[in-house]
Amino acid sequence: MLKTTVILILPIFLLASIAINPVAHAAEERKVLSRDYVGLGLDVFASYQCYPGEDIAVRVRVEALENVKNASVTLFIWGSKSEGSTPWGTSFTVLDVTDFPTGTVEEEVYNITMPSDIDPGLTYGILFLDWNIYGSTSWEAQWDKASFRATYVKNKIYEDLNIMYGSATNDMQNIRILMYIFFATTIIPVALAVHFARKKAG
Repeated sequence: MLKTTVILILPIFLLASIAINPVAHAAEERKVLSRDYVGLGLDVFASYQCYPGEDIAVRVRVEALENVKNASVTLFIWGSKSEGSTPWGTSFTVLDVTDFPTGTVEEEVYNITMPSDIDPGLTYGILFLDWNIYGSTSWEAQWDKASFRATYVKNKIYEDLNIMYGSATNDMQNIRILMYIFFATTIIPVALAVHFARKKAG
């Protein structure tokens, strides 16, 4: 009796375990650039992905690794419209100071609204840096730039279709599981009744 009951009930537990579907969530922000120059340390973080028309955040951290003067850092974010035929961009001043002593940190967060008609795909960033460091006898001018991949703009139409397809697939899977459970829970009482009837008759 016990063995028969276990064999009949086991499929229900197996079907219930199939319904468990863990969902992974992507990180909202990631580091897109980390670099040290002579006198300056630089880190950039950006939103992982977005849809057209949504806001993204770009965080820039600049640290004085030694005494620096006349430090200027400008951030550009750019992408395209009309399937690449029209450029789009925006810029911000990250740092513009006369004195930037050793150990000083400047950190800014820029909230950028993506155009509603921006092309899907990667957006890019570039930083232009100007600063002076003291050499052996005088202040020496420095200049450099750093480019990076910023935020991935998702294709809204494609994502909506993919969600609809995934939803339809999940609905079908859930209906199938419910049907299996229904059949299993219906068959078990019948099977048990037949088992006891045979046992009683025997």
